[in-house]
Order: sequence, then structure tokens, then C-alpha cells
Amino acid sequence: MKYGNALITLGALAVAAAVFAANRPSGYTTICTENKTCSVAPNTNVAFGRADQFTYRVLSGSFVCSEATFGAGSRVAGGVNECSVPTGTSSSSSSSSSSSTSSSSSSSSSSSSGGTGSYPGCEKPTPTATVQLSATHVVPAGTVFDGQNRRYNLSGGSQSEGQPAVFDVQEGGTIRNVIIGDLAADGIHCLGNCTLERVWWEDIGEDAATALGPAGTVMNITCGAAYNGSDKTFQFNGRGEMRISNFYASNAGKLVRSCGDCTGNGGPRRIWVTNVITRDVSTTVGINSNFGDVATIRNLTLQNSGTSKTKICQVYRGVVKGQGSTSALGVEFNTPNCNVSQSDVTLIPPSQMNTSACAGTCPW
Repeated sequence: MKYGNALITLGALAVAAAVFAANRPSGYTTICTENKTCSVAPNTNVAFGRADQFTYRVLSGSFVCSEATFGAGSRVAGGVNECSVPTGTSSSSSSSSSSSTSSSSSSSSSSSSGGTGSYPGCEKPTPTATVQLSATHVVPAGTVFDGQNRRYNLSGGSQSEGQPAVFDVQEGGTIRNVIIGDLAADGIHCLGNCTLERVWWEDIGEDAATALGPAGTVMNITCGAAYNGSDKTFQFNGRGEMRISNFYASNAGKLVRSCGDCTGNGGPRRIWVTNVITRDVSTTVGINSNFGDVATIRNLTLQNSGTSKTKICQVYRGVVKGQGSTSALGVEFNTPNCNVSQSDVTLIPPSQMNTSACAGTCPW
């Protein structure tokens, strides 16, 4: 597994007994101040900021302690920012302000559960307007619906089953530049091949989106985010493939789940999760191994607020509705059903993942 290798901005922590906010996280030591050159050992977690607001990157070698290194918006106004590392970490600094030679990759997150974090380059825009729908909006086959960053509400927003969709996307349809508001109902239904591009869910509702297409269809979800749901973010009831990329999800039970007990349930289903950040999502992917489902996961970053262990690829025994109950079988890595290794997951402290996996394929 990899630790760090991502960018996370932590909001101010309210500490009633404190008179002054700290310029370094607890347990960290300042190694240089703003616009100075620091040097750290390979793959060192470095914090940048002040006043209890910090951005983290995993860096190697020499770098400039500056916003240019840690990303736009990382500098905290009102004073001199500092770079710090976990106490006891080897480091050095100089007064030079030469360009950074560090290596890192980044991601972003809100500091609080249920915030508005994002995948880099896919930040949620400010809504240009709010539209209250009176019924499901249908996107006709083969057309593109551009919401122009308007927020759309319909009804509900709870986990109650049987709610209508905010949008029905027919075969070959595309939705882009849409924000789903608090009255999220059952999100978006894809009835065949569809693309959801730059869609943000302020509330997941019953499910953010559901794939209902037959075998051979692809539901493509790219460059967006979903927040605040107690169960599934994306529900896979149809067949074919679901592809999720450049996406951020927070506060949900699962990122995506193959249906456990649908009418006419079966498979196989294919799920691809690539370049995704989750925060406080208990399970990344849930699939039915007995139906031949396959999940492929690459470049997943966990930015959890606590130490609960995230299940990366949870396998289930699926059933047809009315023929019993679905059952969890265990966690798998590097199996025919779970095409993911622990090295495909980056952990931002204090995040942890469940590594108590079945020895090979979990029996069902």
C-alpha cells in the first residue's frame, strides 16, 4: 500500500482552550518557512500552512515551501506559512527560493465530513441558478443535456425506496454541467449507454445514479462528486459496464454496488474505478462473485476522517428477488472478481483499509 501521495486541505480546528492557532499540525516540526527551500527524505509527508489550516503533500528531495509547490489556494492568508514534517523526520532547509524538484501527485478534500471536496480539475462550481422540477426530466436518446451548472431539485432525498429519478437518460444520452440539490429523489437513471460528465450531487438521495441498461451498455461517470448518503452512491441494476473516473465521494456506505436482490438479478457486470478519491465511504465496490461480476480499481485514494477500515472490493453472493437474501462473503485482492492490489490504494492518514482478505477467492 502507499501512504500519502495526495493533497488534502484541513479546515481550522476549533480548540476552546487555545489562544493562538498552531502553524504546524500536532506532532509535526517546522523545517522551513514560506519561500525557503527545504529538503526531505524520499516520500515524506509534508504539511504547508498556518493557523490550523494545512495542505499535505508527499514529497522527495528539495522543494520550495510555497503555494506553487502545494497547489493553488493552499496558502493561508494573514501571516507567514510554514512547512512541517512529522517529528523525528530527517530534513534540512535553506534560504534559497529556487524551483521545486520534488515529486508528488495531488488530490483535494474538504476538512469536514460531508464537505465539498473534489477531484483535482473537477471542482464543483457555484450554481448559476436553482431549478425546481415538478416531474422527472427526460433526456432523449442520443442527445446532450447541458445544465450550465444549474442546481436541480425534485423531491425527497432520503434513502426511501421507489422514489422517481431527477433525470432519466435514454439510450446514448449525455448529461453534463449539472448539480443535483438536496431534493435528490433517486438521482439519475441511465436506461442504456449514457455519460454523466461534470455532475455533482450535493445529496446522494436514494442513489446518486442507477445503471439500468442491458448487456453491452456502458454507464460512464467522469469528473464530478457526490456527498451525503447513508447507503450506495451508484447502483448497478442492469448489465454491461459502469466506469467511474476522476471522481470524489464522501459520506456514503458504498461507492458502487451491484444489485444484491433485484428482480431477474444476474450478471456479469463490469465495474471500473479509476482516479477516484473517497472520504468516509465504508466500501468502495460491492460485487456479486457468483454472478461473475468483475471490479477493476486503479489509483484510489482514501482521505478518511477516522481509522475505520475501508473495504476496497467486497464480494457478495447475489440472489434473485424472492429467492433468499444476499450475503457478504469477504474482501478480495488480486482475484478474478477483484482486479485490485493493495498498492493501487493510497492512504492519507488516518485512513486505513481492510486487509483481512480471503485467501484467494471467497467461497460462496
